[in-house]
Amino acid sequence: MSRDAQHSDYRRKVKTRDELRAAIGPRPRARSVIMCHGTFDLVHPGHIRHLMYAKSKADVLVASLTSDSHINKANFRPFVPQDLRAMNLAALEVVDYVIVDEHPTPIENIKYLQPDFFAKG
Repeated sequence: MSRDAQHSDYRRKVKTRDELRAAIGPRPRARSVIMCHGTFDLVHPGHIRHLMYAKSKADVLVASLTSDSHINKANFRPFVPQDLRAMNLAALEVVDYVIVDEHPTPIENIKYLQPDFFAKG
């Protein structure tokens, strides 16, 4: 497989909220969906363990990440821009879909997407 084909394979995992809603479908679903949310600015072993644990609890794992505009924990944050953070998560085999959350908290997308479970890290 060419390098471009490999990159496009995981890029397809990054969805808008409307695309993601269409991809996972309405409840009740044949396959259970779990959502994790975080900044994922510098992905570390704790993030990986959390994502792996969440995936073990459902069929489909959605990783939601905070958009750049809502990260204000410290100066010079985020270190990694949101599009690259989304690609980093999409490159992980355990993650089925990635969404950049344009809201300050995941509540609006939880209401909109209605995952079966939410895994708080």
